[in-house]
Amino acid sequence: MQPNSNLNGGTSLAGVVAVESGIPGVSVLVCDSARHGLAQVTDSLLTSAAEAERAARLRDPAARQRLLVSLASARAMLGLALGIPAREVELARTEEGVPFLASRPDRAISISRSEGWTAVAMGNAQAIGVDIEQVRPIEWQPMLSMICSDTERDQMLTLADASPARALAVFFALWTVKEAVLKASGKGLGGGAKTVPVLVASVGQTVPTLRPVSVGGARYAVWTEQIEDVFVSVAVGDAR
Repeated sequence: MQPNSNLNGGTSLAGVVAVESGIPGVSVLVCDSARHGLAQVTDSLLTSAAEAERAARLRDPAARQRLLVSLASARAMLGLALGIPAREVELARTEEGVPFLASRPDRAISISRSEGWTAVAMGNAQAIGVDIEQVRPIEWQPMLSMICSDTERDQMLTLADASPARALAVFFALWTVKEAVLKASGKGLGGGAKTVPVLVASVGQTVPTLRPVSVGGARYAVWTEQIEDVFVSVAVGDAR
């Protein structure tokens, strides 16, 4: 990974990390939006009426602000990747909520946010998904039955007995792999996280990892990397 505030001559933005995904033709950008003060530029970057309406539906002012900042971050980072000003990024969503670039149908994108962090992935493939998760204290064990196979659940519980802190980090890494693949499949979490097989011992590594994942006959290349206290995974598969 490498910090980069001005990719391809586009918008300048402090604190952006360009993740070298190991997947040809795929760009992944990550930013700790809250830390780098994107709240100050939200109004100038948030040009979509649909996005403003989406944020307005949130009653909690803090949650509303986090969403606005994340949307601003996503648009700014897409501008960096495309080499154009953020204002010119025509970010739209399908009826299912999947983001796409209205003026660049040749580029597939995916967006994720977690606890003030935002990630965007862009590539030539028509099946791409990204997920980012900040490691934070949660009661993750009850969630295993919803997202893990029996084997994965047993491996996670064994790891928790040996190292609770390590198990917490692995849980979030595991989550990013599964959600990135489900996003790339076009199904999202509704597609069933249990259907995405992951070897628990292979996730949560301190070094970036590229792994193949097969789901329902479809094959995906999945890159996972840890940046500070967050994990980010990007999955790329065949065109949907």
